[in-house]
Amino acid sequence: MAPLMEGLVNVPGVEFQWDSGSAGDLHERHLRDSAHDVFEFSISNYLITRERRRELWDWVMLPVYASKATLAVNTLVHVDAGIRSAGDLVGRRFGIPDYTMTAGLWFRAQLYQLWGIEPGEITWVIGRQGEQSHGHQMGFAERPPKGVTLQWSNPAELGRMLQDGELDAAFPAEDVPIDTSTGRVRRLFPDRGRQFFADYAASAGFLPVNHVVLMQRRLAEAEPWLAAALLEGFEAAKRLAYRRDPRSRGVFRDANDDVERQRPVFGEDPFPYGLAVNGPMLATAARQSCRDGLTATPVDLGQWVADGVRDS
Repeated sequence: MAPLMEGLVNVPGVEFQWDSGSAGDLHERHLRDSAHDVFEFSISNYLITRERRRELWDWVMLPVYASKATLAVNTLVHVDAGIRSAGDLVGRRFGIPDYTMTAGLWFRAQLYQLWGIEPGEITWVIGRQGEQSHGHQMGFAERPPKGVTLQWSNPAELGRMLQDGELDAAFPAEDVPIDTSTGRVRRLFPDRGRQFFADYAASAGFLPVNHVVLMQRRLAEAEPWLAAALLEGFEAAKRLAYRRDPRSRGVFRDANDDVERQRPVFGEDPFPYGLAVNGPMLATAARQSCRDGLTATPVDLGQWVADGVRDS
């Protein structure tokens, strides 16, 4: 996406005005105001908005996927919790920035796929508060998911609880930091998740992503050419990003100096755009959303793809 933002790739007939910030803050604004014509948004939250509908949330999808779903590789465990692998999380208390966040959905999907762990077998302690929490905005404080235990905390308290052993494990986010220098926590994945993600990709057949690009339905209907033009622009931007920095095709958010070793495991383009190739990923997200209690029935996200790019 960066080459588009830098003006190195253009989309004919489109003039961009970019608004950037932390994903959590931007997604909170989308839920509250829906003020952007085209925007990046959480896949998990998009599934929820299709079921808990509001007139404000009338968005269609472009098959453009962003934000590598690797936040869980930063999971920290208390040194006295006796947790040796992610399979030991059954019956534990896990701190998470927001239960509805897509990074959390994919972590639970990975736990289910690799160890058969159900969401209800873990107590989830949420770090974000009030309107900062997307789950709170979408009504999960008043109508929590059935069969799942959610407890609400705050960003500072979540870190303290892990340090003091009141949580067994947690993963941080930009707005929910956890101090790693105390000697009381350690990484769950010492290899920063390389084997964890290789095992999941081999089992599930794809790599997960957190975000999808959405656009206002009214805009897509008024300008039917726009969806295809934007998809082409995003594709061109990704190709340029890969050429100018080969590490950008790496699976992880940072420390991709081993990208050449990743390629035989994860493929030439680990995060392709388009609807057809991402069908299994989107279907898994919809099933996991139901397993998590976030939605009631699995849905076909392809039905909300903008006309003109459904054959992508």
